[in-house]
Amino acid sequence: MLSTVTFREKIQNLCPDFQKQKFLLAVSGGPDSMVLADLFLKCGLHFQAAHINYRMRDDDSEADRQLTEDFCSLNQIPFHLYTVSDEEKPAGKSIQLWARHLRYDFFRKIMAAEGIDFLVTAHHLNDELETFLINLSRGSGIAGLSGIPAQDNHILRPLLSSSKKEIYAYAETENIQFREDLSNQKNDYLRNAFRNKAVPVLQEIVPDFLVQFSHSIRNLHEADDFIQRNVRALYGEILKENLGEKFILDKQRLLASDPFLIREIIRSLGFTGQETEKVIHAENGKFFRSKSHEIQITKKDIICQKKLGK
Repeated sequence: MLSTVTFREKIQNLCPDFQKQKFLLAVSGGPDSMVLADLFLKCGLHFQAAHINYRMRDDDSEADRQLTEDFCSLNQIPFHLYTVSDEEKPAGKSIQLWARHLRYDFFRKIMAAEGIDFLVTAHHLNDELETFLINLSRGSGIAGLSGIPAQDNHILRPLLSSSKKEIYAYAETENIQFREDLSNQKNDYLRNAFRNKAVPVLQEIVPDFLVQFSHSIRNLHEADDFIQRNVRALYGEILKENLGEKFILDKQRLLASDPFLIREIIRSLGFTGQETEKVIHAENGKFFRSKSHEIQITKKDIICQKKLGK
């Protein structure tokens, strides 16, 4: 059950000296982020709020902005607003990827200007399950299946072990005002399709599916920690030359290693699924590109070049 008491425990596990830190909350106006803001307020934490008005849903976008701004004004919380102009809206690009880059760039600028220690988002257990299903459908490795990290590069997600049902229950009990994004009911995106079609079926078949999933994801996190320690050790053994953006891996020593670790090393270069197998079995002279790297296979080496901005 979600409460100020359980929330204090969650935030303390992620940030032991949480009472001394300054936080920036990403607040959209939805139930998750409004509950998060209320919990931070009632726990007496030092925080500011940031809201992006993408202007994608006409009056609904403006109503979201108004709700979040009114909440912050009423409770004397510093409020940062970014309103997207028509010129900024993407043309022929992934809207979700564009929006993610825009908001995190906005958050980082606020944190730098205000001396804020951590960004806090309202990701929850249902988000974790959806991410797991998306990555599962894409042939991800253990790292991808381990879900969303609760703490990562000064980003905290204290609601990650709380279900959507618990968040709604808290909002009702504490009379939290929020707005639902009706676009989430459309199945245009893979995440929405999993959320609206697959997850309800899983919960119908196994009523406590989310509870059992939370145990499984914890086990996967622990397994991934163990694996990554071994991957880092192997990487140190096969790294022949490191020039920063360009580095060379010992192909022969890599391919003599455990098959699972071989795949994890290749995945760390941005390759997934069948691409990973193609790289492993590639002939001398082959050239490959992933989202993050360009690599060339030689007789003895794998010559790697990070892409700019990756």
